[in-house]
Amino acid sequence: MSEPGLERFVLRPAALGDLPAVSSTLIAAGVEAWGPWLDAERIASQTTQEHEWLAAGGLVVADDAQGVVAGFVRFDVAADGTGWIDLLYTHPRAWGHGAGRALLAHGTGALRDAGCPCALLFTEERNARARGVYEAAGFRLDGEVRERDWHGARLRELRYRLAL
Repeated sequence: MSEPGLERFVLRPAALGDLPAVSSTLIAAGVEAWGPWLDAERIASQTTQEHEWLAAGGLVVADDAQGVVAGFVRFDVAADGTGWIDLLYTHPRAWGHGAGRALLAHGTGALRDAGCPCALLFTEERNARARGVYEAAGFRLDGEVRERDWHGARLRELRYRLAL
């Protein structure tokens, strides 16, 4: 039995026709979540590499009841067998309705099925909403921190780990 609310989304592999919606979701989520401290104009002006994500595989979208992309997850297995949740974004209109939880569960399940011992992800430390979703799913901080510049803005990203 699925968690209440998760059944309202249909998860499927992304197709070429989904790329505009994936890009729109990424930008809308970024502006809403990071805009107050990262500059919404900077986020909205960025181009994405969704064509590369699609070619690499592991890109799954969640359609809402109207068949509109509500979010996406990108996952991958590193050369050492470690599973990574590379990207997880939901459109702000879907926040609080289970799309992120459904996508995260799908990504970690696929990594488990691939034989990965754990799933790792990084998220910006000020991204409280995303951190709450990861922690509710059982991910825990493992002490690794990645600091980097993103188009002139300093990011501090915390690494989360989930044993699979």
